Amino acid sequence: MGARPLGAGLAGAALASLLALPAAPAVAEAAPTCEALQIRTSGATSVLHRVRLPDFTDVRVGELPYRMNALGYARSQGWAYGIAEGFADGGHVVALRPSDPPLDLGPVVAGRGDTPWNPIGHPEAGAIRGDRWYVLEDDRLYTVDVDRDSRTFRRVLRSIALERRHGPFSVDDVDVGPDGLLYGVAQTYTGIPAVVRLDPGTGVVEPVSWLPDLLPDSYGSVVIGRDGALYVTGNRSGGAYRIGEGGKVVKLAELPGTSSSDAAGCLRRPPSPAPPEPPPVPPPPTSSEEPPPPPTPSAETPPPSTTPPSTTRPSPARPTPSQASPPPEAPPPSETPETASPTPSEEPDSDETGHTTQEKRRWALAGLVLLIGGSAAVRRLGRG
Repeated sequence: MGARPLGAGLAGAALASLLALPAAPAVAEAAPTCEALQIRTSGATSVLHRVRLPDFTDVRVGELPYRMNALGYARSQGWAYGIAEGFADGGHVVALRPSDPPLDLGPVVAGRGDTPWNPIGHPEAGAIRGDRWYVLEDDRLYTVDVDRDSRTFRRVLRSIALERRHGPFSVDDVDVGPDGLLYGVAQTYTGIPAVVRLDPGTGVVEPVSWLPDLLPDSYGSVVIGRDGALYVTGNRSGGAYRIGEGGKVVKLAELPGTSSSDAAGCLRRPPSPAPPEPPPVPPPPTSSEEPPPPPTPSAETPPPSTTPPSTTRPSPARPTPSQASPPPEAPPPSETPETASPTPSEEPDSDETGHTTQEKRRWALAGLVLLIGGSAAVRRLGRG
């Protein structure tokens, strides 16, 4: 049997428009995966589970040292918050994460003068939007600050009385919809469960869609999945259900019965691994022989000296003296060393000998004149 509408103002289509619930897929596993934390309580303590939706497979994380309820998940922090019972000073705020032990952060603190000290002791439902934690106990909805950097962390910021419309009913858990309102499944005065909507600004609670396919029970562990569907657990009956568009109910799993249960999600997804870096581009092959260096411009060789070499005048042919009268012996001329004009390559450097080339040439010319003059004198004596 399908969902029964509540009238023109509360038609079952309102659930789909507010929660953007798509039609239930033929195979539930095809919906986007959502992981949630669930607390199941049967005795003096609660047990923490990690649940994967939409197939509702779960992993037992461990037993907690106290009873807990009003679980909410702060997605920006990656932590879930719940209220632990059994303390002399009232309910304590406990932070939960699957990879860490529970952290007892102390009691809820009254934030206003007209609010009793730690008014929350035995809550029934809870959900977090941003850094605001909505906690439902009896006929009041409390707003608690869970911003860890705030001076009012763990304080009650607001308290409002619930206004139940269309008859009395109990709400055992809620989750925040995309419109900022709270949604859950409640047992109504007619004995038929219904999806209910709670406005945290006004405290008004009203049914949205009747669910005659569900057993009369208290329903906790409410989570709105990534597919927009509402997931709930029957506490005493133990069934886990998906509620889709138009109130269509699909049973997902059979669980052991509990006295109460609560859930919060979807948990923040771990970051995707970075894509592998491309392999480095190998450098171009290099030759083992180094290229020859560019030619160095050579210094210009100075041109050779343009000074013409000294020339020796040829001496005239010496006549054969007459044998009849031998000439008297003339005193031998003073010996003058013959100095040959050096070639440019043999010319000593003026810095090393102390004489310049012009001086040497003058000395050679003087010696030549003396030699010619001596020869002429000898010839004149021979003629005389």
